[in-house]
Amino acid sequence: MKNLNIQNKQADSLEQKFIAHVRQSDGAEQLLYDHLTGTAEISRALALKIGLPLSGELIGLVHDLGKYSAAFQEYIKECVIHDNYKELGLDEDEEAEILRRGKPTKGSVDHSTAGAIYLKEQFEKLGSSYLKAHKQQKIRRYEGQLLADMMFICVASHHSGLVNVVGQNAQPYLLNRKNKPEEKTHYTQALERAKQEQLFAQLDDSFKKDTLKEFQGIVKKIMADSRATDKQKDFYLGFLTRLLFSCLIDADRSNSIAFEHPNQAHLLDYKRPNWQIAIDKIETLYQGFADKAEHSPPNPINEQRNHIAQTCLHAAQSDQGIFTLTVPTGGGKTLASLRFAVQHAKRHNLDRIIYIIPFTSIIEQNAAEVRKILEEEGPKGVFDGQWVLEQHSNLEPDVQTWQSKLIMDNWNAPIVFTTMVQFLESCFGGGTKGVRRLHQLSRAVLIFDEIQTLPMNCYYLFCSALNFLTTHANSSAVLCTATQPVLDNLPIAHNGSLNSATEIIGERTQLHTLFDTLQRVDIHDHTKNPQDLDGLTNYVNHNFAQFSSTLVIVNTKTWASQLYQKLSDTVPENELYHLSTSQCARHRKDLLDQIRNRLKQGLPTLVISTQLIEAGVDVSFRSVVRFLAGLDSIAQAAGRCNRHGEMRDDQDKPVKGQVFIVRPESENLSKLPTIAQGKAIMSNILSQWAHNAYGDVHLLHPDIMQQFFHHYYQTEHGIKEMAYPIKDSKGKSVGTETLYNWLSSNNTNPLTNNNNAQRHQAEQFPQLWQSFMDAGRTFKAIDAPTKAIIVPYLEEGRHLISALYNTSVSDSHFYQLVHDAQQYSINVFPFMLDKLMDENAIHQVRDTGILTLSETFYDAQMGLNIAGDGKLDFMDFGM
Repeated sequence: MKNLNIQNKQADSLEQKFIAHVRQSDGAEQLLYDHLTGTAEISRALALKIGLPLSGELIGLVHDLGKYSAAFQEYIKECVIHDNYKELGLDEDEEAEILRRGKPTKGSVDHSTAGAIYLKEQFEKLGSSYLKAHKQQKIRRYEGQLLADMMFICVASHHSGLVNVVGQNAQPYLLNRKNKPEEKTHYTQALERAKQEQLFAQLDDSFKKDTLKEFQGIVKKIMADSRATDKQKDFYLGFLTRLLFSCLIDADRSNSIAFEHPNQAHLLDYKRPNWQIAIDKIETLYQGFADKAEHSPPNPINEQRNHIAQTCLHAAQSDQGIFTLTVPTGGGKTLASLRFAVQHAKRHNLDRIIYIIPFTSIIEQNAAEVRKILEEEGPKGVFDGQWVLEQHSNLEPDVQTWQSKLIMDNWNAPIVFTTMVQFLESCFGGGTKGVRRLHQLSRAVLIFDEIQTLPMNCYYLFCSALNFLTTHANSSAVLCTATQPVLDNLPIAHNGSLNSATEIIGERTQLHTLFDTLQRVDIHDHTKNPQDLDGLTNYVNHNFAQFSSTLVIVNTKTWASQLYQKLSDTVPENELYHLSTSQCARHRKDLLDQIRNRLKQGLPTLVISTQLIEAGVDVSFRSVVRFLAGLDSIAQAAGRCNRHGEMRDDQDKPVKGQVFIVRPESENLSKLPTIAQGKAIMSNILSQWAHNAYGDVHLLHPDIMQQFFHHYYQTEHGIKEMAYPIKDSKGKSVGTETLYNWLSSNNTNPLTNNNNAQRHQAEQFPQLWQSFMDAGRTFKAIDAPTKAIIVPYLEEGRHLISALYNTSVSDSHFYQLVHDAQQYSINVFPFMLDKLMDENAIHQVRDTGILTLSETFYDAQMGLNIAGDGKLDFMDFGM
């Protein structure tokens, strides 16, 4: 066999050029200089939002500096040859040689460390010093050291996710990375070639001084924040690093995607909207409400909704900060908060409004409400999509490609609806997928709907992140709920709390008046005698016979299933419904549409649901039966009863809905400790209430709610949970270590010598000590990891599954199918996934990590059916 020089056949055109990427579709080359300068331009614009445009530009400029090395250029040529050898006109021996060598392993050439080292060398020694008069000692302030470390971490991490400063395995990761040997970083050669291309032509001493000056400004502001504890200040420095990292990730991905898909690059563009257009449409809507009210009989509830909306309108002119909007369920929070948001965004020239909602089940409902106001309706009821973006879930392939990066929502819209899970993953999750969106949380109005559903283990993380975003990243936040948690007075002082918030409704007395006016239910405590399944079945049957419109909310899916099955023996099939997360979002939506239609027509309707129906789902029953839980859950359940004050007696006079609290004889809450704790505290409150300890006030009075949360936070479980304790595979805490500590002072790490408080007193800049990567790998927005499975609900679900199996992953349409499948997916816990795997009920779409469910394991009434005898006859659904 002759001595092969295969590369020459393809590589002649690559000589004297340094390549960043090669386009898959046509083999076009993106020059490295173009990629670096293009990324720098985008990164600068994004980092401007957090006051660090020059730092953003620099990390963009050097992030792929190592690609100038001969090793990387050889790597990319080998990849091109391997991918296209069939088209090179090679003989059999040459093809065999290529196959023998194989495609180079992705990541085998380090191209990120070189740029990080360059920034370290440029900035590490910069900064000022001062003379201690009484000691005649020159003291360095170390501004350049902190800036160099932040930028080093961002650049070195742009493929892996943020790396550790120090690891929990007692490894000084940042120090080791700084000292990585030349033969692995190729720094000297890469730097020489970059200089030949004049990459650093603008990087003179003046530019470096300006970069340091803008950085000094934001760090000094952080260290001077009198509301923050020392631990919070450490957290803020880490969060600033993460925000800067987010700017780089989005810039890098956006530039690469625009090259790979030039005809779709416009999808990445974003221009701040004209908020006045949205304001005019919303004010027209409210004027319509006012005109209608003038010609209608007095309605106290509508009058209070109007009062809430007017209060939001006036509050929008306030300075930026944290606001609470404490409104009873059915008080019109969605529209009122939108009115506040668009006015506030215009007042402060903000980029976007982001609604953070607890469950995917209510994203579509709330987003549709906003679309109808702001967007134009086209054929078949489809809106033009210019204002509103919905992000339902993270149902995405395990392996990211150009197409998935393009379709992946990066919140690039004026009004975004997303989930609390996505928000928390963007703030604290590992890797690069979620963090790409993080910078969008700056210069924004953040509206948290049903904030009481925030996972308790994320309290300190959430509060410190929100403090930073509203104090140092030019955002405002609104915490909306009828049951406001007391986040500004958490029990562990050195961890800090949420900064003081402004209640939009006004002073406490105004809040009391509002709740008294919107009191639409009576609450009955029937928990004295716990009941078994037969007893509760009889109880619900009796209630349904009396009210003909009953919602039963239970704490577990097991109880929901058992009670539904038992009631199906006596209640007609068309009157009985079951709702739980065992059903996909589309399935639940269809069921809720049917339920609403029946309620509107006054037809007998009995619904058995888990607590998913409590958070913002717009339904209204004459009676609600709630299994004993925390007072916040009781209040949310009451919000599904006589929601609009529509109930009337025979004389057309208003009457109240009826809410009944019951206690099951037994229920397994071992995996639901938050519900178990809330239930225990609520038992005590009910006992005191029965003895008139609270006077004549209503059980849902804001003062009783505040007491509930204070008791809740002081429980052993509450105190342990709030800082995200590190747990083993069985869910048991490992010592006293917390993820909040890993992302702040990290003072329990043996490698940490955190003297930032003393450095601040000595007018020196602090240091970073975080275990970023360890924290990212550990963090989960929900306690137990779940896996999404696409289910064959309706013909649409079956068609999506079939299309996924028959569409290539390299086809951009594949990722649109994945996006569409979000509405047809359920999330299952590991033990359930194992059971389904054992039954051969789960199939994987090639090697993508996307899972689908066999038809016999999905049921038209119950959703997921582990027995495998599910009935998918949807004719009963009128479909």
